[in-house]
Amino acid sequence: MKLVEAILEIGREVAREEANDAVEGKLDAEEVVKIRLDTADFYLEQAKVTMDHSHTLASEMLFRAVVEGIKALGDYFRIERELRELPTYLSDILGDWVENAWEIGKRLHYDGYIFEFMQKDDVLSYMKFVEDFLKNCRLAVL
Repeated sequence: MKLVEAILEIGREVAREEANDAVEGKLDAEEVVKIRLDTADFYLEQAKVTMDHSHTLASEMLFRAVVEGIKALGDYFRIERELRELPTYLSDILGDWVENAWEIGKRLHYDGYIFEFMQKDDVLSYMKFVEDFLKNCRLAVL
């Protein structure tokens, strides 16, 4: 079993992002970036699967996908900041699309998941945005 597979196996038992955070600094930055982007894709897929029976939970999965994408970019550019500060620094390097994604991610988390203000159509429209964000993340690190 490769290290990445072992970490993902551990991640099934605990929150995946906790497993990712645990290996940060212990693996090459490239490996951590790959793991984070794979985790972001996992959350995006979970959002798609969950959408039919709980758009509220799907909105949280989309938020987690955005978080992992932002953390991947932070790891790639070796920016050691708190999550809430990362989008500002990354936007200076990559453009406003990173900060826009962070704002939408927070909206998904608070309005969609915590307060349950969003309708299913709202979450569906943000899903496309998150997909595009993750594509841009991959382009930025390749």
